Amino acid sequence: MRLFASLLLMVVTISAQAQKVSGKLLFQPGQVLNVSAKSTMSNLVNAMGQEIELKSESTIDQFYRVTNTTDESHTLSHEVKRIRMNSEGMGNSMSFDSDSEKDMKGQFGGPVKELMAKKMNLVIDASGTTMMAMSDGSNTKKSDGGGEMLAQFIGGLSEMIEAPKQGEASFFKVLPSNEVGKGDGWTQTIDRNGSKIEEAYSVAEINENAIILNFLSNTSSSRVQENMGMEVTINVKNKTEGKITVDRKTGIVKEKTLNTTATGTVSTGMGEFPINATTTTIITVN
Repeated sequence: MRLFASLLLMVVTISAQAQKVSGKLLFQPGQVLNVSAKSTMSNLVNAMGQEIELKSESTIDQFYRVTNTTDESHTLSHEVKRIRMNSEGMGNSMSFDSDSEKDMKGQFGGPVKELMAKKMNLVIDASGTTMMAMSDGSNTKKSDGGGEMLAQFIGGLSEMIEAPKQGEASFFKVLPSNEVGKGDGWTQTIDRNGSKIEEAYSVAEINENAIILNFLSNTSSSRVQENMGMEVTINVKNKTEGKITVDRKTGIVKEKTLNTTATGTVSTGMGEFPINATTTTIITVN
């Protein structure tokens, strides 16, 4: 009996170690995938020798609808349903909800309407690489004060709304097209809007229902923008670590939990100020 139990345990262990998964995605025609992304940021600002903490939180609810699916490609449409933001610091607080008629009449109303009016149609290959992407609707005006502040609040979440370039990984591209097993890793480098993004993935666990990945990325960027009529130069480096959970049966991401540390400088006509911020982002797909 003991020998049988030992042999059974050995077979199960070998089977688990030999598990391999591929990045092939399985969608259903008409399927709707609701994606909620919540980002919480803490930013330490040094003002006249005094360290001040600024906190902000933003949530974007959006959905993808599967309009066509084959073994080689998938066609999806994307829309934003709701945007919420709040912040506090230096004795002031602010909140916004696109579901509120009053808030939509305020300074964020215009740029949020433009953002939510953008509709994206996306064609991806079997593993999620972008084959074609089209976005309808106008971009948020950078010259508008509300637009500048909105961009600052939603930060990295804006990448989830913008159409990816041809050949670039879509939101659903997590696993590689080739088979991988526990302990395997892979990397990719992305150039996006002047930012170089280096990403590294590794398989931490494979079980009956899910694939758990470890994630690490490093981003460096330098950009010049106008803020309240003043030219601002921002140089920043981001380091992000986290875990990604993928549905074992469909290959579709179910959750991402990411922690980002940002360091750098903001240069204005008034001098140079350090950037020291931490952000936690949780993305869920239902």
